[in-house]
Amino acid sequence: MARFEHAAASAEKRLHPVSMLYFLVRSGKETAGLLPLIPVCILLADRIFGKEVDRFLLTALVIAGAAILLIAFAWLRWRRFQYRIEPNVLYIEHGLWVRQKAWISKDRILSLDTSVSVYDRLFGLVRLEVETAGGDDKPEAVLSSITAAEAARIQEELGWSRRAAAAAPSAGETSRLDEPDSGVPSRLQLPLGRTLLLSATSGKFGVVWLVIAGGGLKLWDQWLRESAIWAYLYDRLTAVNFAGIVVAYAIVTWLLAFAVTFLFVYGFRLELEEGRLTIERGLAEKKRKVIATRRIQAVRVTENALQRLFGMASVRIVVAGSSDEDKKTVDLYPLVRVSELPALFETFLPDYRLPKTWNPVSRKAYGHYVTVPALLGLLAAGAAIVWLPTGWRWCAILLPVIVWRTGAMEFRQAAWSLEEGQLGIRSGSFSKQIALIPRFRVQWHRTSQSPLEEGKRLATLKVAVASGKSGARFSLRHAPASDIRKLSSWLSGSEKRTEL
Repeated sequence: MARFEHAAASAEKRLHPVSMLYFLVRSGKETAGLLPLIPVCILLADRIFGKEVDRFLLTALVIAGAAILLIAFAWLRWRRFQYRIEPNVLYIEHGLWVRQKAWISKDRILSLDTSVSVYDRLFGLVRLEVETAGGDDKPEAVLSSITAAEAARIQEELGWSRRAAAAAPSAGETSRLDEPDSGVPSRLQLPLGRTLLLSATSGKFGVVWLVIAGGGLKLWDQWLRESAIWAYLYDRLTAVNFAGIVVAYAIVTWLLAFAVTFLFVYGFRLELEEGRLTIERGLAEKKRKVIATRRIQAVRVTENALQRLFGMASVRIVVAGSSDEDKKTVDLYPLVRVSELPALFETFLPDYRLPKTWNPVSRKAYGHYVTVPALLGLLAAGAAIVWLPTGWRWCAILLPVIVWRTGAMEFRQAAWSLEEGQLGIRSGSFSKQIALIPRFRVQWHRTSQSPLEEGKRLATLKVAVASGKSGARFSLRHAPASDIRKLSSWLSGSEKRTEL
């Protein structure tokens, strides 16, 4: 018995000392709530010492002391963090004040993902994240700053290794789907040209636009409008200059969004081997994610407004087991030609298929998609014309027009399909989305009928699959009530449902 315990102890490993940077950041986050105490201590210093104290010197000493404590805590966390591989189990022992021990069973692990941060890359290290079905909004365990060989050893001993494969296509080659072969992984790499196109047409442009615009408005409200700079600019600002500023702002935000997307997706590679999908991407921070195909709950195909011009779409998968809202959906392949979708599905998603026929919603639903929203937009525009400043009020006339146009496109896109045990829901306006949901993946479904829908014999269906804390949900709105009854009966496995 003693010999066994000695052997187990000798197998325990520590992380690379570089991981102290990770623990330093973690300690900083945990103690961030104590920051307000620093100015309080400085203000009370005179009363505590009974004489006036140099506050600059005291501030420097307090900050230095806090930094030393954080470094000490990071060193202790690193020193007390140990792990080892037991038969079919990953054992981790850690804790600063309270010693914690965790045994993670091989059978409960949903993914072993690796990523390479900037500082890890300098030392040739990787970060390994262990995710289980019982995890919270973060990985069950993180082994930061270990060697790639050690990460491969852990993956192999826990049954998550992958076979050595031939070199993937270079970034400049044309993407293709390898024919699936017995024992040979299927691979697909995003070419450089498509990476550039994806970066140029990404929806991150709108996000960056709003973030910078929000920060600029806050800056203007709190500081700029009260300064002499704004008075100087206001006197010289003309309509032409203002338009030029808007155009320049749009170009800058587009370039930022382009750079962010390029760094995020560069080197994207997809591989399927033995029922597991391996997804790699990233330039500044390289990430590798392994997903068991059994975790896939649904598939989303999206054609955004810009990508549709090039006949392109993106494919995302909804996965189970992650409580983090940002990890509920994962890019299976971020940019693929619509004509290549059947081959992509056949190779990497053989249990899913694109519908051959669609059932559009009834013409009776036109008012719900178009008329009602347009009327509400007209009311909002009237209020804006009354309350907004004179120079801008007439721009509100465009609101009901935009709402009407958006609703008309939503009406044309709305449709459903039922083929071979799979429910398909099509939606969108400027963008087009298709959700593919197998019946055995549905956690629950719900039907509803508003008074307006009831008068036109319409209804709405909501379907949820297991993903994240609340699950991923899909809706088919304002469809004929007879179709909703049919879908509800099919989802529940009963052909006798007569609700609605």
